[in-house]
Amino acid sequence: MPDTEHSGDTTVNQVETIVTTVVVEQQVPTLVALDSLINENLKLASASQSSGWGFAHGLLVGQLSVVAVLAFFIKFFIFGNSSMARPLMVAPLINRKPAGVYKKGRAKSFSEVEDYDSETSSTQILDKTYYDVKTHQSESLDWFNVLVAQSIAQFRYEALNNDNIYHSLSDALSSSNLPDYLDKITITEINIGDDFPIFSNCRIKHSPNNSNRLEAKIDVDVADTLTLGIETQLLLNQPKPFTAVLPVQLSVSIVRFSACLTVSLISTADEEFQSSIKCVEDSENAVGDYEDDDDEFGGGAALMFSFSPDFRLEFEVKSLIGARSKLENVPLIGNLIEEKLKSWFLERCVEPRFQLIELPSMWPRKKNTRKPVDSESETAVDSN
Repeated sequence: MPDTEHSGDTTVNQVETIVTTVVVEQQVPTLVALDSLINENLKLASASQSSGWGFAHGLLVGQLSVVAVLAFFIKFFIFGNSSMARPLMVAPLINRKPAGVYKKGRAKSFSEVEDYDSETSSTQILDKTYYDVKTHQSESLDWFNVLVAQSIAQFRYEALNNDNIYHSLSDALSSSNLPDYLDKITITEINIGDDFPIFSNCRIKHSPNNSNRLEAKIDVDVADTLTLGIETQLLLNQPKPFTAVLPVQLSVSIVRFSACLTVSLISTADEEFQSSIKCVEDSENAVGDYEDDDDEFGGGAALMFSFSPDFRLEFEVKSLIGARSKLENVPLIGNLIEEKLKSWFLERCVEPRFQLIELPSMWPRKKNTRKPVDSESETAVDSN
């Protein structure tokens, strides 16, 4: 019996051990899962707490920064002392001494300014207009051609209106002093053309005579017909007046002109130009062809222009000489007239000679002020 009880107890213990093992094995995954869940919840709680603290910290710092900026602005810009801040801003300008600002002092007047530095001026102009004379491409000047064409069209309209150009030229020829062997000149043909000049290939360069002066070089091409026809008589007054009379008819037309035009703005008080003008006047006085036009340039601005020596100027000359047996288009007469006209052009407009046109002052003046006629009539009516 004891053996039987002992064996029964052993069996019961083995069964309990197996059941406990099974229960423990089933509870182990559950505990592990519960532990991992608790750890994840703790991590999320700490992360949410840290994120909430970071947001609050950023909000606090941002508010403090805005308050500091507002306090700085109010203190230094609204309630600040302007007398202390002004020298800091004006001092650099005073040290720079800009060329266009002058102050009137006790010993100097406004007219007593520093000498004009053309080199500095030309350099500043090129820098501030972003123009490089070495690399900048040439311009077509299409807009300028339109403006010039409008001006020429208006001139032609005024010239042809009521035969103004005919009457003007006739008066000029009749009032001129003619030699004794030449009878009265009558105009037979006038043609002022119907085309317009074309300006192109404009480029800014330094003048070869003065590197501090800027000049514009422009190609000009005129393919038009400008004609003036006259008739007169050659008189033979020996041995008595009107011994013989030879009728002459001439027609001169300019059919083509092309050249390189050089244009620059200069100061007429410059010694270089004053000396050049004086040399031209002296040479022409020596020849006896100089005419005093009372052109005294007094230190203002002037437009200087000239044409290159390689210009192209073509003429078409028609002639008819004689009463009964007429000589038509004599080559010698055509060559003589063409040579005279080219010489006249060379002596006045071809380099190294140039033309100076004094420009009006840009400063507003009372004598240049105009107002419409209607306003004057309305003013007179109101005064009455």
